[in-house]
Amino acid sequence: MTEPASNEQDFFIGWADTPAADRRFFLRAGVGLSLGAVALGGTLAALQRPPGPGQWNPDDVREWRGQVSAAPYATLRTRDLGATTPSTAGGDPRTALLSCLGKCGVNDQIAALAGQPVVVTGSLIQRGRHAMIAVDENGPWIRRDEGAAADPVLTMPEPEFLGEVDLTGEILDAKCWFGAMRPAQGKTHKACAALCIRGGIPPAFFARDGSGRGALMIMRQGGAAYGPDLLPLVADPVRLRGRVYRHSDLLMVDAPLAGITRV
Repeated sequence: MTEPASNEQDFFIGWADTPAADRRFFLRAGVGLSLGAVALGGTLAALQRPPGPGQWNPDDVREWRGQVSAAPYATLRTRDLGATTPSTAGGDPRTALLSCLGKCGVNDQIAALAGQPVVVTGSLIQRGRHAMIAVDENGPWIRRDEGAAADPVLTMPEPEFLGEVDLTGEILDAKCWFGAMRPAQGKTHKACAALCIRGGIPPAFFARDGSGRGALMIMRQGGAAYGPDLLPLVADPVRLRGRVYRHSDLLMVDAPLAGITRV
């Protein structure tokens, strides 16, 4: 009688050593999966949009002198942004938006001091020439600059009309785009941007021209701040039709809500 052929394949036994063939398979699979994960991560990272050059160190708190305005958003007109060191002043006048440390504006807290020499305590959020000062709204962050005379150069001038525009871009919150959070655009930032704008952070419109150059404009409606009706359009590609103004060194776009549509 012929004996049955023996089965040369290894049989898995939980308490026994792993067969050599299985060890080779797991080693190759592990190396392959690791290399694949690295390649996938690198590919996804390369496809992400640049986070932007904005900077903010919340612990770098200092005093800023100038004049404040609350319309349509809280701003400080100051010479300190042009200073060569934190301890010197005398630079060219520039405008910094004001916000709290969190997702809120501070318009209501500066109305009584509008147009007067003041000292504001806070940390600088900056992206290029765009600047915002974040203040601790729970403390005495603003006071009258006693003994200082009003500087006519620091008075916010009337807006200068530049023309009508029809642009495609994205609505975002100015604080995060300036450097409080990076990246500060796109769907991943939609919830954060909506919370910031709801809290009083100025909304901004970022548009690119045909050559890829971008421009940021602070948004207003009829000369006033936007309300919560703008929130559903935040972080979506939109088309905006409105009027552009130069307000000191800020660009502002004035557009009715009906002039903003998704694309």
